[in-house]
Amino acid sequence: MQRRFRQFFQHNILALAQRNSFARNFAVTLSGTTLVAAIGFVLTPFMSRIYPPASYGQFAIFSALVSNLNTLTTLGYPGAMLLPRSRQHFLALVHISLILTIGSVIAIGIALKVAAPALSAFLNIEGLGRWMYAVPLMLLLFNLNAIMFTWYTRDKAFAKRAGVDVSTALTSKIFTIGYGLLSGGAVGGLLFGEFFNRTVTMLALFFGGIKKNVRELWTSFNWQEIKQMALEYKNFPLYVLPANYLNTISSQLPIFALTTGFGTTAVGLYSFSVSLMEIPINLIGNAIGPVFAQKAVEVHYNEPARLPVITLDLYNKLIYLGVIPFGFITIFGDWIFKFAFGARWEGAGLFTAFLGYYYILKLTSLSTSGIYAVLNKQRYLLISNTSTLLARGLGLGIGLYFKDVKIAMLLFGAGSFLSAFGTDLHILYLLRLPIARIALRTILILSVMLAIFYSLRLALVRVGFDSYL
Repeated sequence: MQRRFRQFFQHNILALAQRNSFARNFAVTLSGTTLVAAIGFVLTPFMSRIYPPASYGQFAIFSALVSNLNTLTTLGYPGAMLLPRSRQHFLALVHISLILTIGSVIAIGIALKVAAPALSAFLNIEGLGRWMYAVPLMLLLFNLNAIMFTWYTRDKAFAKRAGVDVSTALTSKIFTIGYGLLSGGAVGGLLFGEFFNRTVTMLALFFGGIKKNVRELWTSFNWQEIKQMALEYKNFPLYVLPANYLNTISSQLPIFALTTGFGTTAVGLYSFSVSLMEIPINLIGNAIGPVFAQKAVEVHYNEPARLPVITLDLYNKLIYLGVIPFGFITIFGDWIFKFAFGARWEGAGLFTAFLGYYYILKLTSLSTSGIYAVLNKQRYLLISNTSTLLARGLGLGIGLYFKDVKIAMLLFGAGSFLSAFGTDLHILYLLRLPIARIALRTILILSVMLAIFYSLRLALVRVGFDSYL
């Protein structure tokens, strides 16, 4: 017992004091994302009583447009920025990403001069008004922040990044609430809040660390080097770009399907439920993801035999970490949303229940899917995301055919769960781990927790607890 305690202390507690250790970097990022999550949980009930589901729906469609363009315009090259050992090669990838971003923003701005009214009418978002013309500016901020966040991760500047996340989350939420009170809950408040958040984040990242590298970035510009890196990392536009775009499209299918089949209110209920589910994902996954990505690259280069060990260890820990909160939301989602946010958001809680168990596996996939890039197996990411898109599209298509939004979201959640589970198991298979045993163990854990929570709900219904909500 004493030896185990000593080993635990040495491997975990003492590691916190080691500069740039995995434990220390994880602790720093986790503390930052915990504060961000707390801000979201505390302030979201205020926002839900200011902005109606229709406003959230229009905002979700606008955000989906920007997200789609973000994925396409950089051709996936930012995903390669953690891989080069050479500083010069890393800077060349930054140059590629910046060139693609600036060129795309100019082209999209010109296109919207002509196409904005027709696009607004097609997506049923005429209520956005002139905000449609802000898409290029929002895209520019989105891409610049993504590039700088990756730069911070490469330089292991996790403390600075955590500070930026916390400060921008708090100020943007307060700004959004204040604007919403003045505007009566109009969608412009959500859009203005997002713009404010992206702008403050960009300035904080730039002046917090990137500014001192501007001269280096400028003097290192070399067309020959840029061409060489574009070819060396061609797997990213060939495989990672299509894979990421398919993942973006598949995650946004409900937004476009619901707006055409059931209206913007249904989109608002879905987007609101997902935004809350993303809070713990951002808390846990985004705390671990950047640190693990950097660690996985380092281990693969220096101690490749350890990569399967640390990946499986992370997978197991995330399953245990996610099964209780997401299992609880799966069974009690409608009750929670009705009580916390008001009766008009009960439908969002039902959508959350359909997606709860998928988010357990999204948590593990978010933190381990970078293994594909580490092993230079990006083509499998494309195959995985294609399968996810087909599974989700089939589920939503069945729901639209029967004109039943509940069937659509239930099947969407089931398809998402199966696809995420398959991705996790395939990553572990590539690392030569015993996936049959891992799969059975995972299913057993999830099934037991689901049975416990469902039994608790039946007991509460039997005593009439639901009548008090």
